[in-house]
Amino acid sequence: MSTWRLIDLCQIVQRHFGVSYSEGGMGKLMRNLDLSWQTPRPRHAKTDRAAQERFKKGASREPSRRSRPTTPRPGGSRSGSKTRPE
Repeated sequence: MSTWRLIDLCQIVQRHFGVSYSEGGMGKLMRNLDLSWQTPRPRHAKTDRAAQERFKKGASREPSRRSRPTTPRPGGSRSGSKTRPE
């Protein structure tokens, strides 16, 4: 089994140690011991793992550089609209 539920842990503790816990009590015990649970992500039955690995390898490439560096625009306005003369 790869996923442990609180009810499963209660049964294991009962079987091995003869101590019974409710699910809430087991959850409190887990938190007091600084233990937590993680829910695994669901996986689709038709997942192509090879395609996922190819995607991961391709996604790790360095981003392409810009064709030309950006330079600040002359003047004080960045909005592109003309300013009124004072």
